[in-house]
Amino acid sequence: MRTASAFATAAAATALVGLSASAAAASVSPQWARPGQTVWVSDDGRCDLRQGATAYSGAFETVELRPRGHQLAESAKVFPHARGAYRVTIRCGDGQRFHDRLQVGPTGGAHAGEGGSLGGMSDAQFAGGAAVLALAAGGGVLVLHRRTKGAA
Repeated sequence: MRTASAFATAAAATALVGLSASAAAASVSPQWARPGQTVWVSDDGRCDLRQGATAYSGAFETVELRPRGHQLAESAKVFPHARGAYRVTIRCGDGQRFHDRLQVGPTGGAHAGEGGSLGGMSDAQFAGGAAVLALAAGGGVLVLHRRTKGAA
């Protein structure tokens, strides 16, 4: 029973970390862009639609986000001279701020150091995936533990 409790506790903690990480992030898509490319910036529904929001970064001009369904979003064109990693900040009308990253440079092919599998994945998406995997592992342990206990 201790093993099941430990896994259940670990799964719950991982889920909480995943939820808290997603609450602090903006959304930039794609997260890897070429100079001159257009990216999509969104608040993912975190700002009040009536108060509006702006997005700014060293990679593009400040843009005013507009209502798009249940979120505020707009496209932004990356500066032709932009290169490297940039922080993208969304500032809601009430003063809240959310951040994401944008990498500008040559694209096409796997990104070194990531194995090509994590390109474009935000910290919030990674944390959410980790939480789902932890919950699945905890559920598997519970099922196996109950089977073993019932067979004895």
